[in-house]
Amino acid sequence: FQPDLIHLFSPALMSVSGMTAGRQRQIPVIANYQTDLPGYANVYGLPIFSQIMRDWLRYIHNGCHLTLAPSQWTLRELQTWGFRRLRRWGRGVNSHRFHPQHARPEWRARLLNGRPPDSLLCIYVGRLAAEKRVDLLLETARTPGIALTIIGDGAMRNELEQLFDGTDTYFTGYLYGEELAHAFASADAFMFTGGHETFGQVVQEAMASGLPPIIINQGGITDLVSNGVNGFHCPPDPHAFAEAARKLLEDETLRREMSAEARRMAEARPWEVLMEELEGHYYEAWEMNDRFKRRYGQPTTRPLWFGWGR
Repeated sequence: FQPDLIHLFSPALMSVSGMTAGRQRQIPVIANYQTDLPGYANVYGLPIFSQIMRDWLRYIHNGCHLTLAPSQWTLRELQTWGFRRLRRWGRGVNSHRFHPQHARPEWRARLLNGRPPDSLLCIYVGRLAAEKRVDLLLETARTPGIALTIIGDGAMRNELEQLFDGTDTYFTGYLYGEELAHAFASADAFMFTGGHETFGQVVQEAMASGLPPIIINQGGITDLVSNGVNGFHCPPDPHAFAEAARKLLEDETLRREMSAEARRMAEARPWEVLMEELEGHYYEAWEMNDRFKRRYGQPTTRPLWFGWGR
């Protein structure tokens, strides 16, 4: 086992073994920051654990040659927490798998589930959990002319079904692969309410499918959506989400223009481009490690046991 570089994708779980291997072999270590664990802890009423997790993650990431953040929003957040040697590395999207051409009348009928065919079909795709704030879509579900379909499952499904009782909201459960691609392309708009996303790949997949996204104005997803151009940013207020959806319902020209802009953004982010960026980060970490070894005879990062939380 003699890799040229170690890339940690789950530093909170695999940090010790990955960092130890890197130091023993004097090879560069890169870590992704891709899940807002401190934010999740706050959502679930564990602020003390949130601070502990933040300190632990800062310690681990600052022991790496580079930390890759998927969005500018996340990068700025990590800077305020004291993370160092940060670089931005976003995510690509398969704009062939997720494409407006995958729209199917039978899929639109399935997602409408008996509601009027001329409804504005808005979909949410994701886990049904507290941090996703799906409750913010309640006013949208109550708006005449709008059909809300929730795709996904999770611990809060029963609670959400009770909350949305009295509306015609349709819960599909999870969809995967081609089914999900057909669902995206057969809808009219995408809604996303989770404010703790470091990037939000599902938003990018919706945009590749030609859906104008209506998103919460928090987290890494704000990097993807230009407010008023290819979608809408909304404060965490149910009425704001409903009003944004109503604009798309009442203005078909706006909906078409935003759809085209959303698709255009996604087409500019193929995985090939993002992998070239990643290769550049790999070379930077390798050169950083090599320079330091030539100068000092040891790698750039400190031992794991030194400097907790610094």
